Amino acid sequence: MVIHDRSYARWKGERDAPVPGLAVILQAGLRRGVATLFRRKVPAVLLILIAFGPFVFAFCFLLVQFYVLTNAAQFQSAADFMQGSEARQMTSVNAENVWIYLYLVQWPFVLLTCVLLGAGLIAEDKRANALELYLSRPVTVRQYLLGKLATIATFIAAVTLAPTLLLILEQIALSWGDFGEMGRLLIMVLRTLAAGAVWIVVPSLLIVAASSLTEKARNAAILFMAVVVTLEFVVSNILLEIFRDDRYHLLQIGWNIRQLGAWLLGDSSDHFNTTVPVWVSALALLVWSLICVRIMISRVKPVEVVA
Repeated sequence: MVIHDRSYARWKGERDAPVPGLAVILQAGLRRGVATLFRRKVPAVLLILIAFGPFVFAFCFLLVQFYVLTNAAQFQSAADFMQGSEARQMTSVNAENVWIYLYLVQWPFVLLTCVLLGAGLIAEDKRANALELYLSRPVTVRQYLLGKLATIATFIAAVTLAPTLLLILEQIALSWGDFGEMGRLLIMVLRTLAAGAVWIVVPSLLIVAASSLTEKARNAAILFMAVVVTLEFVVSNILLEIFRDDRYHLLQIGWNIRQLGAWLLGDSSDHFNTTVPVWVSALALLVWSLICVRIMISRVKPVEVVA
């Protein structure tokens, strides 16, 4: 498509100066996402409270536990209760609890974030003919796509990676002086960053690719959920029941993410299948990522500007 644009004739800046196209796209996407989320304030506030409820509970419990245990002489009964309580086991920072919080607790909110805030990232631009306007200025296709991916990744990180890191950093602050515990927690920070990156990047690629295939956010959301639900709960389970072969778990995008995440976190519990190598799950996710990138590049075309 060719756009005849003469606005550059009145521009007095340097043509070779770098253009912060990614930042522009990211800023516009965040503003649109926040406006979409708070279109109806009461449901948005309730959703946020539910999403961050476990984080607030764990954060407050760690503070109360630290205060009670450091003043055990004054709160003897409470200290005895906290030392043996299940809540302490649930809020302790270890690989198993981090895995549970990242994947089991937050996966519904990752799906909601993708559907509510990610489905219209490219679809709405195409419907409003804004895609041509973006790419007719000095904004490249790479900057545009990276800006859209950064937008949805920011929202996903806000409900998954950010709260988890805050809990670990809080535990580090409360363990100040215990160098062995601090070293373990610092390693857990690095492991959490790696596992969280997988949990953020793959859904971001999927929803942005789905958004690039249509001009309506509703259709992109339906396409995204259809692919996830079909592979995660229908096709793979049918093949598992018929052939009794664990390798059909590889069709499930979420299963591969959880398997790779458990390995990155060093979780030695039963959260990953030992019969399917982790590197195969990583390879499956890489293939899905490449497919999504190919779709986005083919659907978002550069625009030739004739001055």
